[in-house]
Amino acid sequence: MQSDARHSSAQTLTLLHPVFLLTGILHAIGGPLLPSVASAFHLNDSQSGLLFLLYFAGSSLGAVLCIGSYARIIVVGFVAIVVSCLAVAIVPWPVLLPVFLLLGISVGLPMSAVSLFVGRSFPQRSASVLAFLNMSWSAGALIAPLLAACILVHRTFRTAYLLLGAASAIAAFVCARFLRDAPELPRSGGNLRGAANLRLILVFAFATFLQVGVENTAAAWLSTYMLRIAGSGAVFAATLSTLYWVGFLVSRGFAALVLLYVKPALLLFVSIVIALGAAVLLATAPSVSAGGIAMFLLGIALAPTYPLLIAQSFSRVRQVSDTRWILAASGFGGSVLPWLTGWISSQSGSIRAGIATIPAALLLMFLLLPFLLRLSLWSLNEEPQSQ
Repeated sequence: MQSDARHSSAQTLTLLHPVFLLTGILHAIGGPLLPSVASAFHLNDSQSGLLFLLYFAGSSLGAVLCIGSYARIIVVGFVAIVVSCLAVAIVPWPVLLPVFLLLGISVGLPMSAVSLFVGRSFPQRSASVLAFLNMSWSAGALIAPLLAACILVHRTFRTAYLLLGAASAIAAFVCARFLRDAPELPRSGGNLRGAANLRLILVFAFATFLQVGVENTAAAWLSTYMLRIAGSGAVFAATLSTLYWVGFLVSRGFAALVLLYVKPALLLFVSIVIALGAAVLLATAPSVSAGGIAMFLLGIALAPTYPLLIAQSFSRVRQVSDTRWILAASGFGGSVLPWLTGWISSQSGSIRAGIATIPAALLLMFLLLPFLLRLSLWSLNEEPQSQ
C-alpha cells in the first residue's frame, strides 16, 4: 500500500514538472516577444507597458480565483491559455489589451494552482517539493528568451503564441487524464480564529510581495544596469546578466536537497542575509567584476526564499485555499517593484538609485523575520523535511 502511494506521488510529480516548466515559459516569454508585438502594432513604450500591467494584474487575479479542485483549475487554466494564445495571434490592437488581461488570468490559474496542489498533496514535505518544482519553473523562464529568439529569426510573435497554445492544449489533455486532487488533511492552523488567520496571511503576503518584487526587478533591470556600468554593449551586458539566472537555477535545485538536512527557518534566514549583502554590493558595485559576483550571489540567495515562504504558509494558515491571497500579493509585488525601480531611476537620473530598491526590499524582508518567528510561523526546533 505504501509502495503504491509512493508510486502515485512519483507519477504526480513527474507530470507536474513539465507542466510548471510550461507556465514558466508562458510567464517569461512576453518580454522577449514584445519587440515583435510593438513592431506589428506600432506601439510606443507607454502602450507596451500597459500590456504588461494588464498581464501581471491578470496573473494576480488568476491566483485569487484558485479555490476548489486544484487539478480541475489547472486543466481549466490551460484551456483558457489555448483560447488566449489564439486570440493574441489574431486580434487587432485595441482588442489586444483585454486579451492580455485574459492571458494573465489564464496563466495565473495553473501557475498558482500547481503550488496549491502541492500544499494539499504533500503537506509534510511541501518546501522541498516546491523548491524542486520551482527549479523547473525557472528553467522554463530561462528557456523562454531562447525560444523566442529562435522563432523570431523567421517568424513573428503570432507563431510563438500559436505554438504555446498547442503546447497548452496538450498540457490540458494530459492533466485532465492523469491529475487528481488528494483529500485535504487537517492542518496545524485549522483552529485559528479569523483575526489570527488574517494576520498570518497579511504577514506572508507582504513577505512574498517583497520577494517576488525583488526577483522581477532583478530580471527586468540587471541587463540595463550592467550595460551602463560596463559601457561595453548590450550583448556583453545581457551575457553578464545570465550569471544571476545561472545562480538562481542551480540554487533552486540544490535547495531541495539542503532541506533534507537543514531547518527551513535557518535556510530562509541565511538566504535573506546573503541576498541583502549581495544586493548592497550590486547597488554600489565599483567594477564590472564586482557586479558580476553580486549578481551570481543574489541569484543563489534569492532562489530558495519564495518556495520556503509559500510552503510554510501552507502549514500555518487555516486552509490551503487561503494561500491564494499570498500568491496574488506576490504577483502584485512582481509588477510594482520593477515599475518603482524605473520611476526612481527616471526621476533621479541614476540607475544606481533605481536599483537600490532591491537592497531596500530585502532589508524590509530581513526586518520582517522576527515577526514571522514571534507569530510562530516557524519553529526554530522543527525538524528538516524528509522525503
